[in-house]
Amino acid sequence: MKMEPTEKSPQLSTKISSTLNEPEVELIHYQHGPSLTQAQYIPLATLPLTAVDANYPKLLLIISVAIAIFITLAITIFGLVNPDIPTSVTLSILPSYALLALIIIKLIHLKAKRIAYGVFEHELVLREGLFWISTTALPYTRLQHVNLSQGPLERRYNLVSLKCFSAGSGVAEIDLPGLNAELAEHIRQHLLVKAASNHQPVTEPHENDSNSSLENDTQANEDLEHQLTTSKVETSVEDTPHG
Repeated sequence: MKMEPTEKSPQLSTKISSTLNEPEVELIHYQHGPSLTQAQYIPLATLPLTAVDANYPKLLLIISVAIAIFITLAITIFGLVNPDIPTSVTLSILPSYALLALIIIKLIHLKAKRIAYGVFEHELVLREGLFWISTTALPYTRLQHVNLSQGPLERRYNLVSLKCFSAGSGVAEIDLPGLNAELAEHIRQHLLVKAASNHQPVTEPHENDSNSSLENDTQANEDLEHQLTTSKVETSVEDTPHG
């Protein structure tokens, strides 16, 4: 029985259909898991974060007040010494400047109190900001280097700043100030251990493989030399004439 040109064999049609449906089969076997609802998301506002040391806002308050007093004295002296500026103008500027300085000092103090951080299982989270709040999460898989820095005024209050650098970045991705020195050292050690456990070694398996291959080659050469030596001895014994 001849087959029409338009007809196809069952085997050929099965192969074509399996080829066409191959991406669909892959999608069926890939498991995405159950779809999460919005109620199951972890909101950033409810993360259990820890505030920085209470001495840090106090330190910024002292620095801000000292700077404001210095600028006030400079404006006053400049207004009194300069003959082109009337004394009444200088005295009228000072209250406005004092009010502006108080507002800025208060905002700096509130911003320092809003800094919070969280050391979680897989990442380090930093939240900062007063009006524009920024939340930064650094996974331990990207953590490359952790640095502790301390200035002269921070040393007075036993405070340090913790800086975390990610792979391929020359700027600290997380700059966390206002930590107690002892606590910061514990956090640094914890982060380094987490980063080391998440970084998979790449060169060690190759070194082990090369060492094992060298050992196998050396053993094979020794076996070959032993066989050659044995064969030579046997040949010399057989060729020796018997008396």
